[in-house]
Amino acid sequence: MTTSFFVLGDQLSADVEPWPTLGHDTVIVMIESEALISQPRHLTRVALYLSAMRNFAETLREKNFVVDYRRAANFTQGLAEHQAEFSPTRVMMNEPRGRHARLLFSRLGVTFLPDPFFLTDVESIRSQGKQASTMEQFYRQQRKRLNVLMDGTEPFGGQWNYDAENRKPLPRDGGEWPEPWSAALTGDEVALVEALEPTHPGANALNLWPRTRAQAIDQLHDALERIIPRFGPHEDAASYENWHLAHSRLSPALNMGLLHPTEVVEEVSLRFSTGEIPLASAEGFLRQIIGWREWVYVLHHLRTPEYSQLNHFGADNELPASWQQMGRHEMRCLDGVVRHLHDYSWNHHIERLMVLANAATLAGINPHALTRWMTGAYVDGAEWVMEANVIGMGTFADGGGTATKPYIAGGNYLNKMTNFCKGCAFSPTVRTGETACPLTTLYWDFLIRNEAMLSRIHRVAPQRKAALARPDRAEISADAPRAIRIILGDTHVTLRSSPPKH
Repeated sequence: MTTSFFVLGDQLSADVEPWPTLGHDTVIVMIESEALISQPRHLTRVALYLSAMRNFAETLREKNFVVDYRRAANFTQGLAEHQAEFSPTRVMMNEPRGRHARLLFSRLGVTFLPDPFFLTDVESIRSQGKQASTMEQFYRQQRKRLNVLMDGTEPFGGQWNYDAENRKPLPRDGGEWPEPWSAALTGDEVALVEALEPTHPGANALNLWPRTRAQAIDQLHDALERIIPRFGPHEDAASYENWHLAHSRLSPALNMGLLHPTEVVEEVSLRFSTGEIPLASAEGFLRQIIGWREWVYVLHHLRTPEYSQLNHFGADNELPASWQQMGRHEMRCLDGVVRHLHDYSWNHHIERLMVLANAATLAGINPHALTRWMTGAYVDGAEWVMEANVIGMGTFADGGGTATKPYIAGGNYLNKMTNFCKGCAFSPTVRTGETACPLTTLYWDFLIRNEAMLSRIHRVAPQRKAALARPDRAEISADAPRAIRIILGDTHVTLRSSPPKH
């Protein structure tokens, strides 16, 4: 009477349920899907998951588990081959967090167990019959429920967040930043990358991401000592030359299961209590773990499949080829951010939100195409992550279901917070003409063109009124196609005004 336990590449931990109760007669099933591997995803992303899966399978064998690790055309074929060989009475797995994976494995008759890799019980929220609150409300509830940075019933220090202290721009001299954690590749990993290089875009940065539990713990300790203490003040800055600044880069290890959010929260809280991490840095970092990360996970589970098709502003321009190919761009901000992505398969949140997503929103790039591309381009890309990040916050394609305003900005914002504008051919302070920054032109054009729809969003009311009062409104609208062509690198553009919604 054989039971099989299926493990996906984002479930790589034997320290969570149900592992303590699994007998060694349970067959562990792991499948490398050629259908997934053959997709044009970033070289480092594909190599990272394959290496981590193979390392985890070897760890399980050392623990005396029987592991059926196989390559198959897809998960359906691989599972069928496993069942034919082992004849299990049932196949179990921890519930996949991606909607498409849940549908697939449910259809294949796999029994789901609760997802043990998060801190929030989705079913308890679902049973209450209400959607998750705004992120800020959710975050405060999490602080109280998990007793994180709390002084009794009040937040430690008297404030729930320290955003005001964490908005310093990039230092004028570029700043000095800690070198990112890394671990040398093994011979097998070198061979793995060499086999993938001909068919996958992007550079090899596998050494910069943990592939084993031991490496993930080492990266966490390194981040606690050298990086997270410096995270807060400049978390909203960005640099053309430096891709990581003081960001921990723990998201891939967390998303794959090599780290658990509980241990990350406990370690950061402990270092704060001993004075090793300042309160503003600890709070800003933990808000990403117990707040934003948990919130988008809950939202993905509560939303229906139709959510991923929302397109509030009717954006239908194609994703630029320069983005897909991760090539050069004449705008220095896009050139720098896309180069970082090409080289490392990762951007920090400001590069994703205020450069790529901002440019996509202003230029009317289709949000679904942007979501698909980002999911495959990032080492921490996943359906449950990117849906809210791109459809919700990044492009406001859900019309306010995630964010309370569109996160749009002209060149002045980047000029203040980054050094992207330094040496760029376009001026962030010029709205129209050959030297005008495309983001500046399109920021004002977006506010003018979508006046009716934006009138119901109070957080952009001052900007909308300022746009409508501009004496050069006509010139801005006339110059918008030029600005979009620069972002897209193409002569075909679509300008679509959003009609009022009733």
